[in-house]
Amino acid sequence: MSLSQIGTAESVATAGVAGVTNSEDASAVITNAAGLTGLDDSSMVLGGQLIDVSSQFEGLGRETTQSSGQQFVPHLSYAQRLNDDWVAGIALNSPGGLGVAYSNGIGGRPANIVKQNKISMLSVTASAAYQVNERLSLGASVVAQYAAVDASVLGRSMTGAEVAPTFALSAQYKLNDITRIGVNYQHGSEHDIEFDESFADVQGTAINWPSTFDVGIDHQLTERLNIMANAKWQSWSDYDANYQDTYSAGIAAGYQMGEWLWQAGFSIDTSPVDAEYRDVVLPLDKQWRLGIGAQKTLASGNKIGIAYQYQNLGEAEIYATELQLLRPVGEYSENRVHFITLSYQF
Repeated sequence: MSLSQIGTAESVATAGVAGVTNSEDASAVITNAAGLTGLDDSSMVLGGQLIDVSSQFEGLGRETTQSSGQQFVPHLSYAQRLNDDWVAGIALNSPGGLGVAYSNGIGGRPANIVKQNKISMLSVTASAAYQVNERLSLGASVVAQYAAVDASVLGRSMTGAEVAPTFALSAQYKLNDITRIGVNYQHGSEHDIEFDESFADVQGTAINWPSTFDVGIDHQLTERLNIMANAKWQSWSDYDANYQDTYSAGIAAGYQMGEWLWQAGFSIDTSPVDAEYRDVVLPLDKQWRLGIGAQKTLASGNKIGIAYQYQNLGEAEIYATELQLLRPVGEYSENRVHFITLSYQF
């Protein structure tokens, strides 16, 4: 599962829409490095989000299994203006992952072969931004992406991890004092993970993380109200030959009430895979997200924020032409994620 939520109240409250046009704090290191030129001096953001995943598979042959899991994902970003033209920053966040345990095996079979499956990912991003002129800024990032697999198969643990490099390029352009456009390209990564111990001649697995291109706009509609919109492409066809690229769109708004900034957002994604190729390891379908949150500016000028988001992963129907362990015929009566995030800016 690819995360548009980077562990800040703003990213969760706006359903990921605000990231590509962010130019107000250090978390832009992750979402659009060019936005760092909006900083006057330095900025640091600390955050964390609790991710609660739950799904219920209902098989045509009465197979059933519930998968659930919780993960805590950290966020740390820092940026510093170097001179009139340059700003640099560094950040730690999770770009995605998924971890669940199964009540009746991965496919709802009595054999209960796979009891849990987890993919963990962390990225360390170093970014630099250059102010070309008063309207245009450019940014670039280098990323070290860590991926780990931990699965329980017939009571045996299959684990492995690898670090792979990747990069990002970005730009922001001010149309005027109240309208800003942002674009960000994040290149994909390839992880060839070898397990610590092979099992049934399976010695490892490959994770081909998709590339992402994100474009968005932020417009200050009134003195208190700003609106945001974005569109995104992800190369999920690189993840697996049977997958297809996805497209998403989102809209969000922020309303300033004294010391409080209230935000809300909604976004949708197309499905990366058709029912005939979908499996119970990664039951992704078309998705939608709804977020809400608030940030308070303290007397010190620092900001504290809290946000909640509901993400629906779709019915994820599975229809295999032949009976397979990972592709039992059925669908998900429940397939969702809850996000709860707390962040602090100073």
